[in-house]
Amino acid sequence: MKRTDYYRPSYASLGKKKRIRKKQSLSFFKPILLFIVFIALCYGVYVLANKAYAAWALSEAGKWTAEQAVVSGVDKEITEQLHALVRPKLNQPFSVQDAVALQAELTGRYPQLRSIRVKRGLLSKKLKIAVQPRVPIAKFQKDNLEKFIDEDGMIYTDPKPLQEAQVPLVDLTGTVPQRLGEEYIELIQSVLKLKRQLNFVRVQFNLTNDTVKIYLPEDNEIDFGKAQSLRQKARRAAQIQAHLPAAVPQKYVLDFTYFEDGKVFLRQKAH
Repeated sequence: MKRTDYYRPSYASLGKKKRIRKKQSLSFFKPILLFIVFIALCYGVYVLANKAYAAWALSEAGKWTAEQAVVSGVDKEITEQLHALVRPKLNQPFSVQDAVALQAELTGRYPQLRSIRVKRGLLSKKLKIAVQPRVPIAKFQKDNLEKFIDEDGMIYTDPKPLQEAQVPLVDLTGTVPQRLGEEYIELIQSVLKLKRQLNFVRVQFNLTNDTVKIYLPEDNEIDFGKAQSLRQKARRAAQIQAHLPAAVPQKYVLDFTYFEDGKVFLRQKAH
């Protein structure tokens, strides 16, 4: 009598299971392969688009014309001036090189503007001029001309400065550079923050000797000496001013000549 083993799988069922496992493994890797193909296609499109744009920009057929100029970031007066300067450039070929040249021209013409960016709106046909004005933190007189200093230390002229009433007056003696050093800017910012304790009349920068003085009311002075560690010196001066006894002579000098050694001298001002 022939015995049948019901627990042993047949060859047909084993083949079917193998095919199922193979399909499952393929279904697992298929999304990953599709994702890799998609990324490769995107990168290829990006590279081709860049090359096509570069070729188009360099070709004669790719010359762009502006139908309208848009100015942002400045007041009405300068906006109108910029529109007047740009108007002759509308409705005629305007290349990338023309945009760079216009940006350089406007930067030289308007020193009171911190940044000027000229862009071509390829699809909108708009010539976009984005402007950021300089904000002064101090002003001074030089050769009967009022000049300003911004937070970057740049020295410039401005026919209509912003926040003029809130900007302190400083004295610059010696040869005035195009940009002040970081130490001087830090001092100006510090004394403005410490205005209550350092109720100064004016600040003097001797650019020849690289020294700094602050003149206080009632003819008192703070002599910071060399233009070094000015932010720390200003804080220390504010602390001393806040705790000066009433018996201190009316005319005195806070001397920071030996500040690096940890010493600050309070001496009577010579008459």
